[in-house]
Amino acid sequence: MRSMLPRMTPGTWFFMAILVWVGFNLLWIGLVEMYVSMWVGAIIATLLAIAVFKYGPRPQEEEEE
Repeated sequence: MRSMLPRMTPGTWFFMAILVWVGFNLLWIGLVEMYVSMWVGAIIATLLAIAVFKYGPRPQEEEEE
């Protein structure tokens, strides 16, 4: 299955994982924190960030001809 996202380096995916973590926490604070503790949001954000970093498209190895 081909991903619609461009191939990126691991450093780029690490940066994207940080952005997902911060963004999810900000959304949690704004929308859900009055009902559920921020700790739950931080745990979910951490799992999402790990998933982004682990399953993001990786650069293809250049094949020698």
